[in-house]
Amino acid sequence: MKKIILLFVAAFFVSNINAQTMEELKAMQSEKATAAAALQAEADALQAQIDKFPGWKIGGLGIVGFDLADNSAWYQLEQAYSSQNSIGLGFTAFANHDAEKTFWRNGLTINMKQQNSKEIDTDESTESITDNLAINSLGGYKLTSKIALSAQAEYTSSVLSFNDPGSLTLSAGATWLPIENLVVIIHPLGYQINFPSGDFNSAAGAKIGATYQKEIFPGVSWNSDLSAFLAYQGGENTFVDPATDYSAGDLSNWTWLNGFGFNVWKGIGVGVNFGLRGNRQLVDGYRAADGYVEARDDKADSENPVQFYYNLGLSYGF
Repeated sequence: MKKIILLFVAAFFVSNINAQTMEELKAMQSEKATAAAALQAEADALQAQIDKFPGWKIGGLGIVGFDLADNSAWYQLEQAYSSQNSIGLGFTAFANHDAEKTFWRNGLTINMKQQNSKEIDTDESTESITDNLAINSLGGYKLTSKIALSAQAEYTSSVLSFNDPGSLTLSAGATWLPIENLVVIIHPLGYQINFPSGDFNSAAGAKIGATYQKEIFPGVSWNSDLSAFLAYQGGENTFVDPATDYSAGDLSNWTWLNGFGFNVWKGIGVGVNFGLRGNRQLVDGYRAADGYVEARDDKADSENPVQFYYNLGLSYGF
């Protein structure tokens, strides 16, 4: 009987010691977690100061591997109405420099992929390579913390079919910096040179646009670029026979590109890109080269339909 009593007493003391040890460990864990949270807050505050510090900032998003795409009236593609599965590379990068009185912002977008395409109208499948190239550079002198005098050069084309078609826009005016990461340009002095020059019209006009780059949620980054050219003059439409005249509105155009990166592990994740565009000259050039018949293009029976694309794939952000 004494042995049983001693055994219960020993078990009681052992359990009491274990309970005390467990409580002590939990208390220590709580203290460490609180300290870690405080250190992380300090680290985040330091990073915010680093981000605001003058100098170069470089970043970007690459999409590589298998992706799916769908196009509806995206007339820079060989097949404006199609769905694709492809293997390729998409790359968007920026290099921005900020100083007390000056700034310089540069952007690069490259998409190259080998794809299997299926025409929506004819159900015909083909293999092809499509690509896109866009380069822009904006520099300015700050009059105040929010307003600057600025000039921009922007070029769009493709890598393999360089300048066929292509567009170079030079402009100057003012830049507005309303909030951090948002840049708005208003350039009343501009000229857009469209290639090939024998087919596409060039024109003087105003350039307006906005760019926004930010990690909108932890692990989710957003890069958006809206660009519009408002022509001051018309030109001759050589894509139709007999030739007719373009109005200034017909030579005006706009593009809105967006990229989202979802970070899963150490910069690796999922990337989504999509774009919208309105450009009548691209539409007319595509239709002329394709032997366009209005009756069969029932998905875009307007003279200047909105062009659209998207793609999805594995991504790496830096």
